[in-house]
This record gives sequence, structure tokens and C-alpha cells, in this order.
Amino acid sequence: MLKIILCDDDSFTLSMFSDLLGKAIDRLKLPAKLVCRASTAQELLHFITANPDTYLFFLDLDMGLASLNGLDIGQLIREKSPDSKIVYVTSHIERTLDILKSGVEPFGFIEKDYNQRLMLHEFSECLKKALKKQGAYSPCGHEEPSIELPIGIDETISIPISSITYVEALKTAAHNICYHTFDGSQITVRDTLRHALSLLGENFVQTHRSVIANRMYIIGTEHSQVKLSNGVSIACALGKLKEFRHFRQKQEVR
Repeated sequence: MLKIILCDDDSFTLSMFSDLLGKAIDRLKLPAKLVCRASTAQELLHFITANPDTYLFFLDLDMGLASLNGLDIGQLIREKSPDSKIVYVTSHIERTLDILKSGVEPFGFIEKDYNQRLMLHEFSECLKKALKKQGAYSPCGHEEPSIELPIGIDETISIPISSITYVEALKTAAHNICYHTFDGSQITVRDTLRHALSLLGENFVQTHRSVIANRMYIIGTEHSQVKLSNGVSIACALGKLKEFRHFRQKQEVR
């Protein structure tokens, strides 16, 4: 499975490129998934520190007023995850030579464009190239742990547990909970959070009496809520805020 991280400080670009990557993966039926969409270097670095692995990164080169630009982030990625692949998505193609001299050793470059058809093609080609490089380019045929959810009489749906970001109890419908996935899908079932937690396993944690979250996607706290790596913020009990702030600080890059 090719795990992808996207980083751009512009929320519109982050959302659009995230959707395009999802379309490329679905259309080509690739063994790949987006696991983090970060708007800051800190969010990205926290995620890879908490979840050490090999990733394919799509990095914006110019991070606006941030203290770290894409080149700085690339160098930090090389220190923490030397085997990861880094692709720069940038309007500043003229800086290609600077990047090559930096020692980051990028896997490729994509010229940033808001023509969605063009960008979909660029992302598709890059994903295929990355999978071929690791000898894994073939339509999805792998199996990963999943959960069966009843959605009707004698009707169920199976979703990978790793795609679930959080589950919440619904205030508007008693004894109903809603599963949320990284791509924004929602599935409502008649169940309890306690039972869901027992099914999902130890990688899930209760952040609030009405919410359980996948530890993998937690990247810190923001405005008294827990922030997830797909940009969503979820409820957090006041008594647990310190725990999740501490969780972030323990993982943060020094």
C-alpha cells in the first residue's frame, strides 16, 4: 500500500489536490491512499513522527509566511524517513536547480496548475511511477482489516478500519452512531460507541463521551478540539485536552 501525504498552506489548493489524488487512485484502482493532508510543516512533521513509515509526499515549495518552506520540510523528511519519495508541486519551476542542489533528492516535480484535468493526469502518472518503483503497480487485490456495518435489512457494507478517522454518537438520533472516513464519507448505523470501540481495537481512543478517534490521524489540538490529519476537528472533553496536547508535544520534532 502506497501511503500519500499532501502538504500545501492554501486551503483551496489542499482540498482540490486531495480530491484529485482520490480520483486518480479510484480510477486506476491503485493500492494507495491519502493518509495526511497538512496545511503546515508542523502538522506534517507531527504525523510522520507519530506514524513512522515510508510515504509518497506531494509538497508545496512556497509555504507563504511559514518559517519552513518546502525545501526545509524536504530536508527534515529526509532525516526522519530517508526512503520516502518527495514530489514538489510548485509554480516555481525555475527553482528546480536549487532543490536538486539541496540534497533532498526529489522523486519528481509537478508544475502547479488549476486545470483539474491536467493535474489529474500529472498525479496519475506520478502515482503509477511510484508504485512501479516499489514493484507494487497492480490493481488493488490486497485485503486489510475491515468492519462490516449494517445499513439495512440483510444489507451490510464493509469498510477498511484504517480508513475510519472517527466515530460519533448522533444527538439527533438516539442509539445511532456515525462512522466518518478520511475522504469525508459518512455511514450511520444503530449501535453504541462502546460496542464500536470494542470492534475497532486499541488504535482508537475516546476523545469525548460522544466521539472516538483513530490515533493514527490525530495531529494535535486546536481551539479546544482535537485536529485530525484530514483537516477535520472533533470534540474533546476539557479534561482530556491536556492529554492530547501532551500527546502532540511528545511526538513533536525538536
